[in-house]
This record gives sequence, structure tokens and C-alpha cells, in this order.
Amino acid sequence: MTAWLLRRAGVGPVEARDLAVAGGRWVEPGTLPADAEVLDLGGRPVIAGLVDQHSHLRALAASWTSVDVSPEGLHLAGGLQPALARTRARQPDGWLRAVGYDTVASGPLDRDALDAAGVGPVRVQDRSGVLWVLDTAGLQAVLPADRADWPSGVEADAVGRATGRLFRLDDWLRGRVPSTPPDLRAVGRWLAGRGVTTVVDASATNGPAELDHFVAADLPQRLVAMTGEAQIAAPSGVALGPVKVMLDDTSLPSLDDLTARVAVAHAADRAIAVHCVTTVQLVLALSAGLGRGDRIEHGSVIPDDVVPLVARRGVTVVTQPGLVRTRGDRYLREVEEHEVEALYRLGSLQRAGIPVAIGTDAPYGPADPWTHVAAALDRRTVGGALVGVDEEVGLATALSLLQRDPLAPHGAARTLAPGGDADFCVLDTGWTELGRDPSAAAIHSTWIGGAPVA
Repeated sequence: MTAWLLRRAGVGPVEARDLAVAGGRWVEPGTLPADAEVLDLGGRPVIAGLVDQHSHLRALAASWTSVDVSPEGLHLAGGLQPALARTRARQPDGWLRAVGYDTVASGPLDRDALDAAGVGPVRVQDRSGVLWVLDTAGLQAVLPADRADWPSGVEADAVGRATGRLFRLDDWLRGRVPSTPPDLRAVGRWLAGRGVTTVVDASATNGPAELDHFVAADLPQRLVAMTGEAQIAAPSGVALGPVKVMLDDTSLPSLDDLTARVAVAHAADRAIAVHCVTTVQLVLALSAGLGRGDRIEHGSVIPDDVVPLVARRGVTVVTQPGLVRTRGDRYLREVEEHEVEALYRLGSLQRAGIPVAIGTDAPYGPADPWTHVAAALDRRTVGGALVGVDEEVGLATALSLLQRDPLAPHGAARTLAPGGDADFCVLDTGWTELGRDPSAAAIHSTWIGGAPVA
């Protein structure tokens, strides 16, 4: 590996000094070999590489080849039917896949509404990732002829006719819709261009095939993958993260069943990560034997009286402040007033001694980590409303929440100190400008293991 002397690295708003890399790790400048490469950074900010603690890489890659039917996408396209029709004109055969639909902003959606577009077969995923809506042609292609064979999650109307809405049936649907593996390489390159050096894929559906797909993609990032099962072998190039448990208010497991799953994960020497977007889910998870090293994913709503319980359990909350930015105006319309201040907490959790880290939840949350940094600083929605003023944190803190060890996010943030992995990014945006608007951060270069990857 090449050794590097990085001159005039801006390690803080008022501090620039030389940094040294050898053997993929930070070292003392005086220990570099004589033939080390020299790079003058001219005072550009240098920060430890960003760790996206919660992402869904395959879904993110698939979203890039799908029709954008988010409120923003539909505004640009002139509506759902024109958006689908234009895509069908470019892709005359096979399934259409659309993502990002918001039933609150754009109205309810069912098979009849999609049939009106006349582009089938088509499937549309809602913004939360919980729901797929299929048109009649799509339903005919995937549903068994005998209604008794339909899986739980297929919604039917009063006369037993499928409405087109399929809840939490990603795995089932994936096995019935022809598809090609999504291009993860493009995702990896883009993430490197935004300073991301490590990704935790938080998909509960990860199994041997998905892990092999990650390896084959040869991503530039270090990769940690959650899995739905505790007993699974990780191929070289992928580290196993926590065991992921999905909770849904409509089909919650019993406390005994969830406690047993937690115990199985711990017996396999793995942490557990529980998807919690409601207070009910959070309280159930905290009652099931979680402890230090385990994770609450999202923690979308953490009421004041539950904060002490989270603190006592010692769990880490992996949250997405960027959703305050992109969905905050909707939350203000839909969420009960007493829960608004409990949305995607940051500052109050830290003051309570609760370990916190940030993940993007891409593609269901904004994929750019800098959007989450910006929202952590100002807690502003796209419309300019303030959500949780007491949850604001400073720039240094926000960055540190994206620099935690992916296997121990409850620990200290990664730094540029000798001995650590030389995963870092160099910014073209100065510290002052970065503090004003992190979402506009410009990346000069990203390095992983002491080598530039972007």
C-alpha cells in the first residue's frame, strides 16, 4: 500500500496540520517511509469517513431504475398517469416499477386507479416501503387462482376482490416478478462521492444470496449486513451486523416470542436491531431483553416518559433526522400534537445518556447523509417549519453520529488519530460554509483504507 503525507489538512475550523497514512492506517508523520507520496490539501477540511448506519442497498439501487412517483416526481411529471405512460413508451414490454408514492400527498391508490393508466403490469411502492400496489395485470400475474392460497398481506374488499394493495410482501412478490439483480456498483460509487466509507445494510431479508450479491458487487465501502436469522455464515468481504427484527402494529409478536428471538441472537453472539416506528413497538422491544449493544432502528417516536426506559436499557438509537426535512410537513399534519416534539429525537437522547447514531434509511429516507447532518442542525422541514427545537445538535456532534463504529455504534466516534483505519473524506466546502448548510457539502475526495476511491 502507498504511504501518504497529507499536508495542511483542515482537521478543525481553526486548525490545519499534517496527517500521515501507511499500511491503510493513520500513523505519526515522523514514521513515514522516505518514498511516501505528498499531497497538499491547502487547508481543506478532512473528516473521518461517514458511516451510514442504516441503509437498504438493493432497494436503493432498484429505486434508481424505477419511476419516481414521489410528490416531487409527480409534480415534475404532471401526475401519475403521465409519469407511467412516458416510462411505458420507453419500456414497451415487461413490468413497470414505481417508487416513492405518498398516499397522503397524492391520494389513495388501488388497482382501479392503476388500471386507468393502461400501462400494466405495474407495481407501485409507497414511500414507507411497507406497501406495494399492483394493477389488474400485475395481480393476475402473481396471485394464485385460489383465494385460499393468497398470503396474509393481500388486501381484499368486502366481496373478496383484491384491491391491489399488498402489505409487507416484498419477499413473496420478489419471487413472482421477473427481475435482474440491481446495480450495486453505481450505488457504491455515488456513496463514495458523498463521503460514505462504510454502509450497514439493515434489510431483514438479507440471506446467503443477498450476502453473495454484496460480495460480487465489489463495493468500495466496507460493508456490514444485518440478517433476519441469527445462524448464518458471512462470506469474505461482508461483516455480520445485528439480527434484524421487523415490528408492525397490525401483527405484533407476543412478548415471549420477541424475547425468545432476542435470546437466540444473543446466544449466537450477535446484537439485535428492532424496527420501531411507534410507541407501542418501542415499548414492546424494550421489554424483550434488549441491552447495551442492541439497537432501536428509527425510534421515530420516543415520548418523554419512555426516554428514561431507553436510557436504562442502554440500547443505541439509530435515527434519521433527514426525515424531519423531507417528511416533516406531512408529520405536522398527521402526527398528534403531543408527539411532534418526540419525532426523531437527537439532542434530548444524548442529554439522557442514550447512545445515538445516524443512518439514512435509503431509499425510504434521503440517501445523501449530508441532508441528515443539515436536519440535525436546524430541525427544519422543506416548508421551513421547526420540528423539535430541543433536538438540535451542533455540526461536530452531527458528524460524529455518522462516524460511529458500525459494529459498536454505542462507542466513540472514529477519528483521525494514529492507529485507526485511514477511512476519511476531504471536503471542498470550508468549515464555515459547512456549518451554514451541510446539505451543500462538496466532496474533494474519499479514501478507504488509505487509498482514494472517489
